[in-house]
Amino acid sequence: MLCPQVNEDDMIVEDVSLMEALTHFAIIGWNLLFAFIPPVEWGGGIPAFAIALTFIGSITAVVAEVATVLGCTLGLKPAVTAITLVAVGTSLPDTSASMIAAK
Repeated sequence: MLCPQVNEDDMIVEDVSLMEALTHFAIIGWNLLFAFIPPVEWGGGIPAFAIALTFIGSITAVVAEVATVLGCTLGLKPAVTAITLVAVGTSLPDTSASMIAAK
């Protein structure tokens, strides 16, 4: 596949706000991690699926361990910690999507 020629006049440059820049640098680790997932065209998507599933499982284990330590540090029961973090973890993406859609 050949790359199209791009003229400097055709390039779109946007001013980046401070919040956008900070968000970009805060999630750069995630971007680098998930860059290791191969293209779906390779192997019918099976390698991409397997690696993505492995990454998701690993990240889930790390988040669970952090939640356990946080709950222990704050003196919360494990059930309260789990329910609270699950509620926040599932609500924040919906909130972000709603804000973006509203704008």
